[in-house]
Amino acid sequence: MLFVKLLMSTFLQSFTSIFFMFLVLIVYWSIKRGAQLEEAWLGFSRYTLSDQLLDQILYGMISGLLASFIIVILGVTIDYRAILIIWPIAIFLMLFNQRYLCFSYAAGIISLISLITGWPDIDVSALIALVGILHLIESILIYFDGYKASLPVYVEHSRFNPVGAYIMQKMWPIPLVVLIIPDATAQLSGSGVSMPSWWPIFQPQGAGGMLAILPIVAILGYADMAITQTPRDRAKRSGLMLALYSIVVLTLSVVSSRVYWVKYLAAISAPLLHEFIIILGKTEQKGEPLFSVPWKGVRVLEVFPQSLGHAMGLKQGDILLNINGKSVNSIKGIDEMLGESPSFVWLDVKRGDKIIILEGHDFQEGISDLGVMFVPRQTGKYFLLDEQKGLLIRWWNSLRQKQNTEVDGR
Repeated sequence: MLFVKLLMSTFLQSFTSIFFMFLVLIVYWSIKRGAQLEEAWLGFSRYTLSDQLLDQILYGMISGLLASFIIVILGVTIDYRAILIIWPIAIFLMLFNQRYLCFSYAAGIISLISLITGWPDIDVSALIALVGILHLIESILIYFDGYKASLPVYVEHSRFNPVGAYIMQKMWPIPLVVLIIPDATAQLSGSGVSMPSWWPIFQPQGAGGMLAILPIVAILGYADMAITQTPRDRAKRSGLMLALYSIVVLTLSVVSSRVYWVKYLAAISAPLLHEFIIILGKTEQKGEPLFSVPWKGVRVLEVFPQSLGHAMGLKQGDILLNINGKSVNSIKGIDEMLGESPSFVWLDVKRGDKIIILEGHDFQEGISDLGVMFVPRQTGKYFLLDEQKGLLIRWWNSLRQKQNTEVDGR
């Protein structure tokens, strides 16, 4: 019980860290940018910035506490100097692409440098184990929270054009408790932890059976697109794939703590396998789209919360066939049907292989809008995938575009 209290008190210290405040600002910036994109697409924001920020901080706190228990139970010791080096590398990589903020890339780079040059002198096995644990927690976050507040957009497709899709983008600030060898962190404040001889699994050299327990912070992110699946199904699949990745990385880290040459394999595998998962996920854009334009009727892409369509029971992927007995085949046709603001409507909707009837009414103001986003048959507005690039890449592309414009103007 005393150990649990020690872990909890140390965990709470991470919230006073300036690094944690910095991570919260990064998350806020990401949410604000997403809200601006949502306003550009939908004309309004469905969720407030404060609600989204508090939600992601809360999920980060819970997952960070779980990760801390796993780290301590396994006895994964981290050199604090490695964390201080990893952070600048991760932030620099984020300038090229937001997903490069992930620790797997920075940890893999610094581990290879350490193995090849001997600097910095870090425990590569423990560092890669930390990557595996963080991604295990990230897989849980993606599975349960990754699909929420996903943005409905239109994208170009190789065979169907246009198609509806969902952009999923999340960041979670993660407060953590880690174990550190006191001799390597003599200048840092921390609490000593004395454990039995069989612990930890990752046996540090020179620890003398005593370790320090200290708070650090991390950030986990998720960026994906759902085209052939609903956002929920896509997030669940991504979460399971990342959990498998985590297990492989953790296994390599354990083996490498006992077999030296496996350290190289673990350091290379952490970023490469993560990139492989990203590339594998891009096949999502080439499959059969779930939100394509139907031969008859108009497909529902998104049903906004607290709308009439939501109250009536419309769902993503439904095909609206008729309004009050009259067929509709375009968004314009729907607008014309609701142009007179009828007080009562019934909808013939195709859901899977079944035809169902949904009813709704507004006897005071009439019904002029269902609060539903449909997939258009034609549009000139598409979501560009390079919108997910980092600040440096977007700046470079903007500069090149400006130079090309000036050349053409001459």
